[in-house]
Amino acid sequence: MGKATSGPEVAMALEWVPQAYRKQALQVKFAVQVCGWAGFFLFLVLPVSTCVGLLYGFSSLVRVWIFGADAGRYVDEINLRKGGVSPLQCFLVLNRSSMVLAFVLPISRFYQIYTHLRTDFVQAMASAPDEHTKRVEHIKSQFKQWREEGGTRRIVTARPGWQRVSVKQSAYKDGAFKVHIDRMADILEINTKDRFVKVEPMVNMGQLVPALMKGGWTLPVVPELEELTVGGMIAGTGIESSSHHSGLFQEFCIELEICLANGGVVTCSRHEREDLFEAFFWSYGTLGMLMSAKMRIIPSAPYIRLCYHAFDSEKDFCEFWTKESEKGVKFAEKGGDDVDLDKDNGTDGSHCSRFVEGLIFAKDRGVVMTGDFTHKVGEDGRMYRHGRWYQPYFYRHAEDVAAEARQLKRPVVEYLPLRDYYYRHSRSVFWEMENIVPLGDNPLFRWGFGWMLPPSVGFLKVTMPADLQEFYDTKHVIQDMLVPARDIERSLAIFRKHFDMYPLWVCPMTVRPNRGLVHTTGDRHELFVDLGAYGVPGAVKRGEDYDLIKEIRAVEDYVTSVKGYEMLYADSYMTRSEFGKMFDRKLYDELRVKLGADKAFPDIYDKVVEPKRLKILRELLGEEATK
Repeated sequence: MGKATSGPEVAMALEWVPQAYRKQALQVKFAVQVCGWAGFFLFLVLPVSTCVGLLYGFSSLVRVWIFGADAGRYVDEINLRKGGVSPLQCFLVLNRSSMVLAFVLPISRFYQIYTHLRTDFVQAMASAPDEHTKRVEHIKSQFKQWREEGGTRRIVTARPGWQRVSVKQSAYKDGAFKVHIDRMADILEINTKDRFVKVEPMVNMGQLVPALMKGGWTLPVVPELEELTVGGMIAGTGIESSSHHSGLFQEFCIELEICLANGGVVTCSRHEREDLFEAFFWSYGTLGMLMSAKMRIIPSAPYIRLCYHAFDSEKDFCEFWTKESEKGVKFAEKGGDDVDLDKDNGTDGSHCSRFVEGLIFAKDRGVVMTGDFTHKVGEDGRMYRHGRWYQPYFYRHAEDVAAEARQLKRPVVEYLPLRDYYYRHSRSVFWEMENIVPLGDNPLFRWGFGWMLPPSVGFLKVTMPADLQEFYDTKHVIQDMLVPARDIERSLAIFRKHFDMYPLWVCPMTVRPNRGLVHTTGDRHELFVDLGAYGVPGAVKRGEDYDLIKEIRAVEDYVTSVKGYEMLYADSYMTRSEFGKMFDRKLYDELRVKLGADKAFPDIYDKVVEPKRLKILRELLGEEATK
């Protein structure tokens, strides 16, 4: 059995220190590392990035003054004027690259480094299990305080809205009773004998996956952004290119530790309090507060063999994507929380790839990527180290490789280090960096500052004024819609009609029958597709009038009609009754009453559809529509 709390690797690095002083030595080492990095950023990186950022901003203004605005900037100015944005905020939007480069990038990068250092320190000090018990007791005492105050306010976490990996601001927390859980960020145990990892809810993918990979292990599904937390993906959801056989993030959860409204802490699993276990996923923390999670781990490999299949026809793309993705359903049906893809897997045409992902760059141009673990780099492809800071954004690279495959008239094979593959979309936040830092994929920028990408979503929100955020809410789409794969072509047509934006992310997942908020309509597992649309709609880019709320509501209505689901983090404009039609609230509502959660926690709808969107819906549809 391997435990993450024993710290043998770090101890070996300090083996020359007497055992009695080893903890003190680790404390000194941690302090020196933090101070060293702080000095490096404060006295070198920040001055350089500030100077370059301001110089870039000044040169951009001079270029516009001499040569006039380019087409993209001109359209941005039109949209800003239509939105009634003030001249100062208009200036900040048009020159945001300079501000992000000067301040946001270095600060967020230092924060990320500090987080990694602290994780290593805590695990080396062997303090996580003891501290976890104390933290749980501290949370229970806060629940007790809530009851002593009368229990009239809704319970929420004290985590500020800017720390969420979402554009939402968590306005539902205003006036609520805030429970502090920010220190619940430790890996408690890695057990390689029984193949599980136990973690606290604030542990993120940037912490957990590297810790597992050190010993040759990984999670069955690794969501692609390092800032995503375990708690967020259990109370919400997580998906990746291995979800066609291993399902959503919840499917490999073995046991949850939850603090209920009465302050009691219980565990639940598929065999104990299974109703709570089923309902907790997707519940957004409105049935209880997650204290820890035990999850299945699987053996990994150092590399991924990735095969790029290019398509010039949407129909051909969909047929191939569906054929490759459907191979995973049989493994999901028999695997439970422990899908074994190495057993009874076929060869050649019947082989189920461990990873399947599609990117669509235009109506009739896309690429499907299939991948598998491998322990060595083969002679049938080339090595590609995407994790190096100077490499282009992955979606750009995939588009270039697809063009190569199209020219060669055969698939192209590359070998990527496992970590590089897992976080292939992190540096570009899929393709959102194109809007945040337009020069981010410039070769000169990549070589000089690519190592600081991506900026923290939280820090980006902190630097955005509220009025400006409202403007973005009407011009920017962030949507993940989960629909049955049998409707993929019709769904793509709907996205094209209402969003008209590319690239699109096309990720498969198997959804199983259960009694929770999200499940299949029958008693069989079913293949779904996640269509991810992130960025600026085509009409906005062309400077045309665009009613974002109307278009999102039309897509939501379609998704409901095909028994699909909308990701909870996304911009939602459903009424309360429409939300109830999309999600199965039966068990959820029963447990809300049974556990007293209806008196303690906000309703899931009130967390998903924030107050400002409720206000918009009332103005559009009337007061009755939102009750």
